[in-house]
Amino acid sequence: MSKTVTPFSGQLVTFSTSVSFAEVTARLEAAVHKPAASTHWFPTMRAAKSKEDVAKGLHDIIGDDDFIYFLQLPHNWINYYKPGTGSVVVYVIGNPVIAQTMMVEDIRSSFNIPPRVLVVEKENNSGTEVHYHLPSAVYAISDNPALKAAAESLDGKLEALIRKVTSESPNSDSASL
Repeated sequence: MSKTVTPFSGQLVTFSTSVSFAEVTARLEAAVHKPAASTHWFPTMRAAKSKEDVAKGLHDIIGDDDFIYFLQLPHNWINYYKPGTGSVVVYVIGNPVIAQTMMVEDIRSSFNIPPRVLVVEKENNSGTEVHYHLPSAVYAISDNPALKAAAESLDGKLEALIRKVTSESPNSDSASL
């Protein structure tokens, strides 16, 4: 038996907005197709027999969008320990077609795939913070240019999604979600 410890440093990205927790989560759930994904995604994956089936099933649910909803973990129980914390939920979102571009390069990247997005209600209902680990900082732990490029591409896609759902501008793309 042997043991290896591979150091890497992650980066936590935080977007802070005056938009309410309820609005941010509603926008996020719409953007990742929660209603359709909740009922269709896992049966689609169980029935898939090929990468083409995975891609078609994904496209049938999200079209040309980048992310699909997998699950959410509400952490509102933290209020029992720290009253006044506000609402807290972790969303697990992703895209197997995007994920495979990294996983085939280094299977260890799957440890942090799919990405998780932490949505936290600010104190006194003054808005919302959205946090996530920068994919290129936690997925690309080896010196692999293809993996780094794929993870950096995901950085941009994830940032675009979070910018959309946290936008304070009434004329933003979030209105079209």
